Amino acid sequence: MDGRLAGRTAIVTGTARGIGAAIARAFVLEGAHVTGVDVLEEAGLETGEAIVAAVRSAGTGGSFAFVSCDVSDEAQVRRTVAAVLAAHGRIDVLVNNAAVQKEALAADVTVEDFHRIVDTNLLGCVLFCREVLPAMVRQGTGAIVNMSSVNAFSADPLLPVYGATKAAIIGYTKSVATAYGPHGIRANAICPGDVDTELNRAFFAAHDDPAAFRARVEHEYPVRRIASTDEIARIAVFLASDDASFVSGSEIVVDGAITARIYEL
Repeated sequence: MDGRLAGRTAIVTGTARGIGAAIARAFVLEGAHVTGVDVLEEAGLETGEAIVAAVRSAGTGGSFAFVSCDVSDEAQVRRTVAAVLAAHGRIDVLVNNAAVQKEALAADVTVEDFHRIVDTNLLGCVLFCREVLPAMVRQGTGAIVNMSSVNAFSADPLLPVYGATKAAIIGYTKSVATAYGPHGIRANAICPGDVDTELNRAFFAAHDDPAAFRARVEHEYPVRRIASTDEIARIAVFLASDDASFVSGSEIVVDGAITARIYEL
């Protein structure tokens, strides 16, 4: 049986690890031809090998190729998109997932950190959208999924610039959805809460008692746990597929209800 993304061509950024790796794997297992993009070349290639092995075992007909690319570099983004179009002739799905963060109070943010966060999280999203949209317009179809965060509307005092970029991504996504909807293109944003990624595990490990700190964080969630990367990937598959054919301009909150309450007594 064909997968929900059978035969479709997709670009997914930030695929070396975490949510991006899970999305790329889920797309390929649904039959898509995925080009994974990341600045972490060694990790990206290792992840790609694992995805290819999974596809070979499942026999879904999808494929995966990795491209080393800095999403904040205009020339690199242009070359990456051109290469995908040359290889496949079309781009059906774009997932802008690549992101970085740096903890600092607002009074301590450096200009260097500001540009690194904004250029990766927001400019990277804008550049990839700009490059794929003409092809999607020519096709008369396309789906764009931009990774935002609950930090877009629920503040972390140590992530002021990261949260600002994630809020901007929601606004940008809505603009793309309204401007390009007449061309058959949908654009949506995913807003995850905490996810069990390598970066989050490293964050927990930096505390004196990692297990206790993780338990404390998970207790804050009404579902009493954080998300798996596969749970976020399944939302991305849905938004990229025809199952979401009338979903556009939306921010999909995937947060175990943590933003649904004020506080717990």
